[in-house]
Amino acid sequence: MTKTLLSSVALAASFASLVPKLAIGADFGSPDSVDNTLKTKPTPKLNWRESLEQNQNLTFGLDYQSLGLRASDTVTGGENNAAAGVFRFYGSWNLVGLESGNVGGLVWKVEHRHKYTDLSPKEFAFIGNVTPSLPDGVGYVGMIGPAYSDQGSRLTNLYWKQKLNQGRTSLMLGYLDTTDYVDTYALASPWTGFTNLAFSTGGGAIGLPDDGVLGLAVGHMLTDNFYLIGGVADANGDSSNPFDSFFDGSKLFTTLEFGWTASQEQIYTDNIHITAWNIDGGTRHNLSTITLPDGTTTYSDQNGRGVNFSASYFATAQLMPFIRGGFSSGDVALYDTSISAGIGYFGLGNATSNLGFAVNWSEVNEAFGSGLDNQITSELYYSWAVNDYIQVTPDLQYIKNPAFSDKDSTWIIGLRLRVAI
Repeated sequence: MTKTLLSSVALAASFASLVPKLAIGADFGSPDSVDNTLKTKPTPKLNWRESLEQNQNLTFGLDYQSLGLRASDTVTGGENNAAAGVFRFYGSWNLVGLESGNVGGLVWKVEHRHKYTDLSPKEFAFIGNVTPSLPDGVGYVGMIGPAYSDQGSRLTNLYWKQKLNQGRTSLMLGYLDTTDYVDTYALASPWTGFTNLAFSTGGGAIGLPDDGVLGLAVGHMLTDNFYLIGGVADANGDSSNPFDSFFDGSKLFTTLEFGWTASQEQIYTDNIHITAWNIDGGTRHNLSTITLPDGTTTYSDQNGRGVNFSASYFATAQLMPFIRGGFSSGDVALYDTSISAGIGYFGLGNATSNLGFAVNWSEVNEAFGSGLDNQITSELYYSWAVNDYIQVTPDLQYIKNPAFSDKDSTWIIGLRLRVAI
């Protein structure tokens, strides 16, 4: 017993030294939530920024990210490359409860997303194939780098975050990115982890709203190991017009997650959870359209709903295997069924670099048509922290049976760059 305990302590110490950026999940947020991004950012701060943080409890960050993709085989005549960039300005300002431990404050993130090529990475998989004004792409029902779009200026976060019960409860109210609290795990971030949605939030089997909408989310530790996270958000929300949509139909995206974690600080690393979700029909996220008698087109009013599961655990100080999946009904999620398995290798090369590999099997939503082949997707990436300011991530993906393509398979190579200050 003593030997086992000592081994566990040694393993935890080794893990903390190699990947300190992961042991920060107490805020019930994903790796890409603003608070966790600020905590993990190793960039040395200038004196005046240190002063702001120490004296005013105000901290912020800026980064610029770009992603380029090239496919070996596309739909005949389709574009074989896509690239885009994203500028982000984010921060938090803690204003109340600084001595009690029940800290409350304002969190924000604004972005500008822009493409360099005819297709953005978000459009490259299949959106180009179903949008008449865009050229064809790969013909793969899925998304690669969905955050790398051509949306322009957008509001992703502007919310109040309040901790209660000495941090065992967290509440967020305002403009939220639902992927910050729904079905999260350590490699879900499109900025630092996998680029394919199959290995990110929902695995393609959750019908997600825009990633910047009005909402409320609450997380609570029921015990030292079991927790609940629930949320409700505006399914009609548009982050490029954030103040216009909520009272236009008031369609909702609701979620409830029950999970186990080794500790609150490891809530998205050593974690097993089940997530139930529902999104009201009649939004632009419905895959089916209806032609009305007057000739106009609207979205179907079919709700989307489903259940997702996730399990990840550090088997050693550096290796984190995981299995994730989901089952959905309705015409909102890309997949009726999605199953993924993979592994993350943290601290490879240096303490802040990591490698990920995963394989996904997906059953395409019947709303896209009957008789479509099931898809198999794999991805391998290495996120290399060159220094405190620059990350470079080469990426390789193989897709078998892309559902909209006249080709049997395709290889996609990618390169992601992040510069943070």
